[in-house]
Parts: sequence; structure tokens; C-alpha cells
Amino acid sequence: MLQVIVPLDFSETSFNAAHYACNMYAKRNDVNIILYHYYADGEDLATAQNYLNTLKKELQACASQIETYTESGDNFIDSLTAYAHVKSAYMIVMGLTGKSSLAQRFSGSNTLKMAEKNVCPVLIVPDDAKFKAVENVLITSEMKYVDETPTLLAVKRVLNDFKPSLHILNVDDSHYISLTTAFKEERDKMEELLKEFKPEFYFMRLYDFHEAVNLFTQDKEIDMIIIAPKHHSFYERLFKTQHTKKMIYQSKVPVLAVYE
Repeated sequence: MLQVIVPLDFSETSFNAAHYACNMYAKRNDVNIILYHYYADGEDLATAQNYLNTLKKELQACASQIETYTESGDNFIDSLTAYAHVKSAYMIVMGLTGKSSLAQRFSGSNTLKMAEKNVCPVLIVPDDAKFKAVENVLITSEMKYVDETPTLLAVKRVLNDFKPSLHILNVDDSHYISLTTAFKEERDKMEELLKEFKPEFYFMRLYDFHEAVNLFTQDKEIDMIIIAPKHHSFYERLFKTQHTKKMIYQSKVPVLAVYE
């Protein structure tokens, strides 16, 4: 049974992430959706459990297996990480914003922190994203040190869930009329490693990586972007700069962070 954890703070964004997760794995008998709530001292636990049970009943129309879990501790990130390890989580699905401007900063920060943890893939769902299908997936790649790694195996597992058209994009301002030998060699290795998904490769010579990804996402009607944080300099820019955070907060496309 694949364990998919959806943390809930009872904001509209977290509810939306729960709906997204359930619709993404609708009627999959091998997927268990866990509605996870971390409660603070003084919080009315009975009310929280009532919220969870109500949402569970609502989601049972599309999800075959759903359970709820509540816990408290000294730190939300540490508690969720430990629980994900115990459950051997397949994926964590999280939204990016909270109930208020202040909550948005903390909730968004927690989502990004969770994506940095070496625990399992984290799907970051925009607050207004509605699941339709995963037909086109974009992997951003620097085309360096391509090899069969745990990260790639995790990516393959997710791709096998949906069997999408796979687009692999490399953005580099050094691209000119033709690719260098080094890029060709790395592309060929990646093509072989992902051959069952028949990947299509794209090389864009742009100076603004984020602009290139946005343009490509719109042009190819991308449903999900996959990044491998540990081996991608985009990850640092993605979560460390205000400009890029803004891009992700406004994105209509979920981003799946897959760690080593």
C-alpha cells in the first residue's frame, strides 16, 4: 500500500491539496490517503478530529482508502518527517499558503522546508489548482552527471503512476546552433535511462531560467513540473529567492520535489 500524506491546518489551501491528492489517485486500491493534522497546545482536539472526519467522508467518494492522524510535538517539520519515515511515505502533498497573510508565510515556509527533507517526494500544490489529469510532465535538467540514482528511480515510480508525455528541458545561455559533445552524451544517457517513457528533449538558450520554464509550461500545457533538489541549482534559486518564490506561489502547475 502506497502511503500519501496530506498535512492539514484546515485552511482552504490545505483542503484543496487534500482534494487534489484524492483526485490524483482516485479509485486506486493500492493508495492510502492519510489526512494528517499537527495540533498546538490549547487547540480543541475534538473539533480538529471532527474536521478531519468530515473531510474524510467528503473525500471517500473518490478515494478508496483514507485515514486520519493527529499528533502534537515541539516542531511540525520534525514531527511530520518522523511520521513520514515511520509510514514509509510514498509522497507528501502540501499547499503553499495558510489562512491569513501571517499564516501564509509560516505555511509556505513549512512546505518549502518539508521539500528540503530527505524523506520522500513532496508535491507542492498551488492554492487554486484543480486536478484534471497528468498528461504532460516536465523535468528540468542541467544535463550533468546523469546516472541511475535513487532520485531517478523515485521519478520513474511517479511517472509510472500516470504514463504521461515526458518533456525534458535544459536551459543554458551557452547553447548556440548545436549542442556540445558533453550535452549530447548526457542527453543520450538520460534518454536510455528513461526510454520506457519516450522522452522528448528541449534545449533553450535563454538567460532567465524561470522565464524559460514558465514559457515552456504554458506552451506545452504542462500538468506537473518535477525537480530533483539535491542535484539541481534551480532548487536553491527556487526556495531561496523572493523572486522565484513569487513565481511558485502564483504558479498554476504543481511542482514535485524529489530528493536523493
